[in-house]
Order: sequence, then structure tokens, then C-alpha cells
Amino acid sequence: MMKMTKKLMTLVLVMLTLTACKDDGEVVYMLPEKKPIQLSAEQKQLRDNNNEFAWRLFQTMQEQKGEVSTVLSPISVTYMLGMLNAGAAGTTRDEITATLGFGSDPTAVNEFCKTMIEGAPNVDPAATVKIANCINVNSAKGLSLLKQYVNDMQNYYSAQIEALDFTKSSTLEKINKWCSKNTAGMIPSILDELNPNAAMCLLNAIYFNADWKEKFDKNDTRNSSFTLPDGSIVTRELMHRKAIAQGCESELCSMLRIPFGSGGYSMYVMLPAEGKTTGDLIREMSQQELTDHLDAIDMTPHEVDILMPRFEIVSDIDLIDVLEPMGIKSAFTTSADFSNMSDTRLFVSMMKQKAKIEVDEDGAKASAVTIAMTGDTSPGPQLYEKAEFHATRPFLYFILEESTRSIFFIGTYCGN
Repeated sequence: MMKMTKKLMTLVLVMLTLTACKDDGEVVYMLPEKKPIQLSAEQKQLRDNNNEFAWRLFQTMQEQKGEVSTVLSPISVTYMLGMLNAGAAGTTRDEITATLGFGSDPTAVNEFCKTMIEGAPNVDPAATVKIANCINVNSAKGLSLLKQYVNDMQNYYSAQIEALDFTKSSTLEKINKWCSKNTAGMIPSILDELNPNAAMCLLNAIYFNADWKEKFDKNDTRNSSFTLPDGSIVTRELMHRKAIAQGCESELCSMLRIPFGSGGYSMYVMLPAEGKTTGDLIREMSQQELTDHLDAIDMTPHEVDILMPRFEIVSDIDLIDVLEPMGIKSAFTTSADFSNMSDTRLFVSMMKQKAKIEVDEDGAKASAVTIAMTGDTSPGPQLYEKAEFHATRPFLYFILEESTRSIFFIGTYCGN
């Protein structure tokens, strides 16, 4: 828990120089350098709405998963829903846009996705971000896509569109190879089998790889006690360092920012307050309170003693189970209306995401593939108050693109 003298105080995690971090060694600085994505006033509102969707998506997923380690890419789900929304009409479109919190104009949704897809890889030259979209149409079904839909997918989503025979095993192999290629092997496959009667397959892949702005010294990583959700204590490898760092503390949690590369992306670690669990934090914190914590994070710098685990998490999420209670219903039934996609009556028969994150002393790598199958029908010298941020029990984390504050990955680490 971060120990501070104020109820809502911030910590600045911005490193300028690095030396080996010993218990009583030198303290390093971290300060982000940003190359922002430019959003219009309308797109900033869509960004806010999309972050609210991201938080609700995470809350709904975590309610179903319980106190286990997870990882989710909400922005990957946004891109998938954007592609589906562009082909939807009537109630199906209304439910998708309402759940996303976007307006009913599909062009505005597409423009927002296009801006993020094109801008995210260029935010920080020290971070590798790749986003890819693909649509495979089942040639064995004779399905054709409407010309306008094809144009929109290529223009707004840079989607690769190809007709493949779903009855052939080579098609399944090709789909899985696409996933592996576009996630640098982190997600080697998305499907174990391919329904030969499926009409089409839509895919989004996102890959993130960046070193910390200042790496943790591997010599300072230590075996330390970590408390699991059931209260039992295990030994885990915890990274350690001292830094002038950004963060904040409230009655709900302590939050710490750890920037990557030149500061265009950061990981935020949210440690529940004493007596609270990650489940409590997820249930009790609203999206506005999350925003308030982010707004408070740039204030008073502190010298922080940091302990946090190195970890690897893999998640496989059925998105229909998550999106239905959030309000998207007709898209998953035979009453779905995707008449702006094809003259063939279609519905979403399967939608899921595989995601993976690896965090160590050097930095973090994270990837996600979201699939939908359709069926017919620098500061000067100064003194800093000292604080601690010891993540020795379950916590939340997320990777944020700083200029738009868009959530790329979010999850929990519970030590299990």
C-alpha cells in the first residue's frame, strides 16, 4: 500500500537517468515524452464513451471470472464491434452503438477507429504497436459482401478481405497463421476447428511491445511473500526499485504509473486499499472515479519504493456472454440485421478474444486477437516525500495510450 500524508496524493513515475537500484541506492527519475494522437472534439467524446465501455466490459467480464488473473483488450473489442456496426442496421446497430456509447452515425464510429488504428503505432518510437484487421468470406457458401461495406472496411480499418473455402483444413491453418503473424507468435492460434457452414470470419489483432522508460534491475528482483485472494501466502518473484514516481491514493486504492519508452504509453497499477479486494475495487469504482484518479496523477512527486511481481497471464474470453448482459442481444440471434454487410441474412454465431500479457524487468508485451464468426440468417533537484507501493497482494493493471487515455489492455493479477 502506498503510504502518504494526503488522502488523494500523487506520485511521479518518470525516469531520466538510471543507476543500479539498491535498497539505499540512487533514486531515478521518469518523465514521459509524448507524441499525441490528434482527436477532434467529437472524437474526444467518443474516446470518453469508449473508455466507459472498456470499464463496463471489464467489470462484466470480471464478475463472471471471479478472483483470478485476467487480461483483456477492450480496444480490440471496439474495433471488432466497429466492423460489425458498419454492416448493421435497425435494432442491431442501435444496440451496438448504445453499448459502445457511440452515436448512431456509423461514419463517426469508423473515423474514430481509423484515427486510433493509424495513430497508435506512431505515438512512441520506442514502443511497437501493431493493429491488423482481416475478413475471410466462406467461398463455399457463395456469400458476397456489399461494395460499400468492402470500401468501408478497407478505408477505415485497413482490413484484408479474402474469400476462402471453409471446408478445407488449409483455411483453418491460414486463419491461425494470420493470428500468430500479427501477434509476433504470442497468440499462435484462435480456433481449434472451423465450422464449414459459417458464412464469414472477422478478425482483429493487436500487438504491444515496449521496454520500461527505465528498466528494473534484475539483480534487485527478490523472492517475496504474496497474498492470494483466499488469504494464503505464497512466494513470488517481485521486481524492486526506487523512483520519483506518479500515482495517487484514495479510499478505494493506490495507483502507480510506470511509463514505457518515451512515455507515449504507460502501465498503471491499482492496488486496492487495505481491507478491500480486487473484486470490491472493480464493483465500487465507477468509470468517472477512474478518470478522477488519472486526472489526479500528475500532482506532487514522491520518492517511491516499488515492489511488483513479474508475471505472465493468458485469457480466453467468450464475448457473447459478456456483451449480451451489456445490451447487445439481437446481433447474436437469427433476427440480427446486417443488411449493410451483405444481401445474405447473417448473425454473429461466435465472438471471443484470446489475450496474453508478459511483464518483467525489461518491460511488457501484450497481444490480443478478437474473432467474430457469422452464420447465415525533466524536473530539477528537489526533496520528495517518501512513499511505498508494494504490490504484494492482488491488484488491477492497465496499459494506456497517454494522449487519448484510451485503454489498450486491462486485467487483474491475483498471483494464481
